[in-house]
Amino acid sequence: MVKGEHIDFSLPEHLNLGSYFLDVNLEQGRADKTAIYYRDDAYSFRDLWRLTNKLGNVLRAAGVEAENRVLLVLEDSPEWVAAWLATMKIGAVGTHAYTFLTAPDYAHLLNLVRPKAVVVDGSTLERMREAARGLTWPMIFLVAGEANELRKGEVSLPAMLESADERLDVAATHRDDAAFWNFSGGTTGKPKGVPHMHRDGVISYQSFNHVVRYTSDDVVLRVPKLFFHYARDLGLLFPLRNGAAVVLYEGRASAPLIFEHVRKYRPTVLVNVPTMMKAMIQTPAHERSDLSAVRLCLSSGEQLSAHLYHDWVRTFATEVVNRFGSAETGIGYLCNRPGEVKPGSSGRVNPLVEVKLVDERGCEVENGQPGVLLVRSDAVGLHYVREHEKSKATFLGDEWVDTGDVFIQDDNDYFWYVGRANEMIKVSGIWVSPLEIEQVLHQYPGVKECAAIGIKGDDGLMSIKAFVVLHAGGENSVLMSDELKQFCKTRLAPHKFPRTIEFVDELPKTGAGKIDRFLMRTRGL
Repeated sequence: MVKGEHIDFSLPEHLNLGSYFLDVNLEQGRADKTAIYYRDDAYSFRDLWRLTNKLGNVLRAAGVEAENRVLLVLEDSPEWVAAWLATMKIGAVGTHAYTFLTAPDYAHLLNLVRPKAVVVDGSTLERMREAARGLTWPMIFLVAGEANELRKGEVSLPAMLESADERLDVAATHRDDAAFWNFSGGTTGKPKGVPHMHRDGVISYQSFNHVVRYTSDDVVLRVPKLFFHYARDLGLLFPLRNGAAVVLYEGRASAPLIFEHVRKYRPTVLVNVPTMMKAMIQTPAHERSDLSAVRLCLSSGEQLSAHLYHDWVRTFATEVVNRFGSAETGIGYLCNRPGEVKPGSSGRVNPLVEVKLVDERGCEVENGQPGVLLVRSDAVGLHYVREHEKSKATFLGDEWVDTGDVFIQDDNDYFWYVGRANEMIKVSGIWVSPLEIEQVLHQYPGVKECAAIGIKGDDGLMSIKAFVVLHAGGENSVLMSDELKQFCKTRLAPHKFPRTIEFVDELPKTGAGKIDRFLMRTRGL
């Protein structure tokens, strides 16, 4: 067991996260400082405070009461930020969803969340209308942006904001009141909701701030969208608490778009994910932007290999701090430290966290041996909503959370990711991590993306199949397949190299930008 550093900080009985992350800036004299860059506008902390308070009054006028849930399904925008903060300020519970889901996906979320109010915009309104058909509980749609031909149960958010009071009575919430939900990544099917309390947000912030501290001079650019709790916390709430400015943008992230924002805003912090890092590296040199202003690059969401880390440093001369957390724990429990990065590792245990690695019997394993990571912290969630059996399997006794991730701990207490416990493949009686195979394939110059899964043959035995996306101009041929297999054979043990390679145009992705392995296993590509 490894216990992270203790930190002394105030956790008052009455605590409101909306005020904690925003109002502190007015109290500390930063009212006129830029909080948000959006399109060609800059919003000061006073502007954001006013918009948040107005939105809080709009929510109350729409019938939202304490502990009611509010669902945000709109593009990243000042309205998104204000709605999230306002929801907690009035004592309601914030939830959010990706803007590129299908109507059936939204129907699942509406049935799970059962929100009193849903904040949407033109990009999601039609799909949300379809998703809401047949639902019986009272719910109102607040439509951001231009709203034409609104229907029953829909109101124009801009119109309501125009007449709303900018003075808001902030709810005197208890630190143990529900404040927000995180959503699991859906690696085992539909996303699962994890309720968190106001205290959880403060504990997570304090832990992060002790390891990686933003300053009021920072400009933070995020790659993942705000619906992803990693982006919401590290790319929005934590910077705002420290007086930093954040960049918001609409649409899907792409390497050209990120480089465009780098040129425009000159960010000092880049909140990134490995998939985008690889895309930025592969961008021709003359199409890249100068990243010299970036003092800190963060990575999370999927494992950052040592190979990709070194490629990034060679290309952009910027260290990458890799972090590991989960929706269930509500906190980043492992993190490299700036200036002390071990490429390929997930870092050391964060403050206010305890971890241990256990075998299938629940016994702790020795250093150098793989084990499932268990996490304990006062920031962990309560359960999965309406998932009793899964909750029992994940939220264990003595406040431990089974992450389902397999790690190896070295003698210096750095942790090295092996893979998901439910994705490990037993070949010839030996456990194999798909990640190890993918890291080797990524070293081949012609491979753009890849994913490895286990497949069961007619004889009932498991073998490894790799799906590969080649760079433009690559030839999807038997010769290339044989060449990749030979490349793996020289770098992997005999039972680990892929017996089958299938070339595809693209790999399926989750809303968070991760490879959708569940979809690959259940439906193929």
